[in-house]
Amino acid sequence: MPSKDTTNLPAIVPRLRNRLATAGGPVPLKDLGREIFFAPTAAPDLVMRLLKPFLAQIPEAVVLEEGFIGWTGDIVCVGRPLAEARYVVVDVETTGTVAKGARMTEIALYAIENGVITDEFASLINPRQVIPPFITMLTGISNDMVRNAPHFGTLAAQIQSFVRDSVIVAHNARFDTGFLAMELNRHDPLVAFTNAALCTVHLSRHLVPGLDSYRLDSVAEYFGVEIRNRHRAAGDALATARVFLRLLELLDERSITTVEAAQNLRKPRKRAQRTTDDERHA
Repeated sequence: MPSKDTTNLPAIVPRLRNRLATAGGPVPLKDLGREIFFAPTAAPDLVMRLLKPFLAQIPEAVVLEEGFIGWTGDIVCVGRPLAEARYVVVDVETTGTVAKGARMTEIALYAIENGVITDEFASLINPRQVIPPFITMLTGISNDMVRNAPHFGTLAAQIQSFVRDSVIVAHNARFDTGFLAMELNRHDPLVAFTNAALCTVHLSRHLVPGLDSYRLDSVAEYFGVEIRNRHRAAGDALATARVFLRLLELLDERSITTVEAAQNLRKPRKRAQRTTDDERHA
C-alpha cells in the first residue's frame, strides 16, 4: 500500500521495469506519469525528473526524443500472476471531479481473492466542505447525511489495512485512485500510493469491443450484472467487482496472465470519446 519513504520507493522500480518490458514499444512519459505516479496532468519534463532515479536502476530503459521511454531488452510478459493477486475494487463518491479541490463523500471497497468476493468495507465520509446541489441530485448524498459521518482521517488506517498491497480495480481507475491517493496524502503527507491498478473501462474496451458506451451501466448490462443504488459507492463498487470477475475470465481465455500484461492493454480511441465514455459520473 502506501510507502512512507518518498525518496526511495522500491516498489516503483519493478512496476516501471514491467511496464516498459511488456509494452512492445516506446511508452509516452504522459502515460508513465498517470500509471506510475497517479499524476495524469503532470508535464512530461516533470515526469522525467521524477523517473530519473528509478530509470538509473533499469539499464534496459532508454530515454527517447519527443517524450518517450524505450526498452532495449527482451519484450517479456513478467509480473504478478492474475490468478494469485488480491484485488480491492474501489468506488468513491465526491463533491466534484477534480481530486485536488474536491473531497470524498463516500467510499466502498470489495476484496477479491481466488475469484471470490471475500470482504467489504463502506462508509459515508464528512467531506468538510459543502456538497453542491447537482452532486446531491446525482448521488442522493446530502449535506445532512454526512454531517455526523467520520472524516477521512478517522478511516485512513482502516482503509490502508483493507487495501494493503492489493491491486486496485475501479471503473475509470484514474478517478477513484486519484481521490484515494489524494485523501491519503492529505491525511499523511509522507504517504506515497504505490499500488498497481487495473481499470475496467480500459479492460472492457479491449476485451469487449463494439459497445456503444463503456460507462458502468453499459458494461454491466452486457455481462448481465445488476446495479443496485447507482451512483452510490457500495452499489457501483459491487457491480464493478462482478464485472471485473467476468473480465478476468476473458483475460484467461486470451492467455493474458499477469497484472502488468493486463495493465498494458489499451484499445485506441478518438480523443473526443475519452471524456464521454470514461466519465463515470456523467
